[in-house]
Amino acid sequence: MKTFCRYRGWLLAALLVLPFTITNDSLWLDEGDTAVKYVAQPDLPAWWAAIHHDGGSDSEMPLGDFCFWAASRVLGTAEWQLRSLNILWGTLALIAVALAARRLQLAWLPLLFVLQPFFWFYLDQARPYALQTALGAWLFFAFVEFITAKAGGTAWAWTLAVAGFVLFCATMLAPLSIFAIVLAGAWAAWRRGWKPARKAVLILLGGALACVPVGLYYVSALMRGAKGSQVWSVDWKAFGYVAYELTGQLGLGLPADEIRTLARSPHFAGVVLAHFGQFFLPLLGAALLITVLFLGLKRRRLADDSGLADGLILVLVVATVEFFAVSLVLEKAFWARHYAPVFAFYVALIGLAAVSLWRSTRMWQRVLPVALCGLLLLSALNLRFAPQWRKEDYRAAARFGNAALAEGKSVWWLAGGYPATYYGLPFSFYQPEPGKAFIAFSTRTNLATLPLPDVVIINKPDIHDPGSAVGKLIGESGYRVGARYQNFTVWLKPASLPANP
Repeated sequence: MKTFCRYRGWLLAALLVLPFTITNDSLWLDEGDTAVKYVAQPDLPAWWAAIHHDGGSDSEMPLGDFCFWAASRVLGTAEWQLRSLNILWGTLALIAVALAARRLQLAWLPLLFVLQPFFWFYLDQARPYALQTALGAWLFFAFVEFITAKAGGTAWAWTLAVAGFVLFCATMLAPLSIFAIVLAGAWAAWRRGWKPARKAVLILLGGALACVPVGLYYVSALMRGAKGSQVWSVDWKAFGYVAYELTGQLGLGLPADEIRTLARSPHFAGVVLAHFGQFFLPLLGAALLITVLFLGLKRRRLADDSGLADGLILVLVVATVEFFAVSLVLEKAFWARHYAPVFAFYVALIGLAAVSLWRSTRMWQRVLPVALCGLLLLSALNLRFAPQWRKEDYRAAARFGNAALAEGKSVWWLAGGYPATYYGLPFSFYQPEPGKAFIAFSTRTNLATLPLPDVVIINKPDIHDPGSAVGKLIGESGYRVGARYQNFTVWLKPASLPANP
């Protein structure tokens, strides 16, 4: 009874953290897609029509978009209300982790999971990645059940089949993670001579067959040209950023937008050296993580022959190889969020290493996991509360644009259209129109032939002004900064300039 209460206590402590991860910050670019393309649809047929004609990556994550639409009918469509659905996914994830923790005798694993900055970051987004993380946690529980039961019984098979099917409904990339998990399980069974029951195999086959209709939907989405955006090319810098975010260093160093600027610099090495002091904590965190994993897993492998740690490593390695290979084929960089379905495997690996070091008789080894957890918590708190890590402020930028339009001024809007719609900013494509902000990056017209606008509002120039056409006009015409918001700059035309260039 005492042991049962102890496990429940750790789970309860982790669950109490969840509400504090959700903010009322402005929706950022991708959240605007969720809110306007899907949540704003009046009924289910309209939602289906929207996803069926969507040419972006949202159509490749249908279940998550549907859940946001359905939840908004009850919870509402304000920023916090949209994100609050993720508390449910976080709860389901922690329950799965707690069940696995009992099998592994790691009572505090749910708390370690909820300390992860990656977890906090995606819980606070109206995007489908918290759902994918939760489903991945149930796949992790199925894997632990398989290992601890030595492939016996059918509980692991039912969990794997159901969670795998739902994950496939949540993301087209699910087969990559599921294949890595199944391969690791098959490898463990082959090495140890385990034989799953025939009924378990049939359950898995049934789960695979249930995925066929969903697979046909994804084929149709690809045939109509659905694809995601491309921000970075596939190179070592993109891979490094994935590791930086996944391992929780994002809240310790420079904010993501500044890292993007550094990555675009032709003198990348020199710029990084100039900012070395700002990378001290991330480097310390990475060094602690590597040390904990290396020493802790080495100790565990000497004392435990279950193969669990090797299986977790294999899942992560295979998933990484798959993501990298697909990226090279598609010439599109993968991101840390693609690890959401296998994130629980990564956290469990840290947990196994940490408990091995905690049982050491050497004090310095026991200090290492404590220091690592301290840095992870600091990173998570920074992501949640520090001003420099707040979401890009579409709310304030749209408010400025609306105020300028109300004064009869002309406005160029170099930012996302869906968040602009969410915050009530009217806009036009292709040509400027009176009373509307002009989305300048969408036009094929030579901008130099258009009248100079009174106000230019820019977000992420590498995305919304990639050729620097507007940036050159601003620089050559003597515009001044009128306001700055998170990831936004507002430029004002000098009164002395004529209406035309």
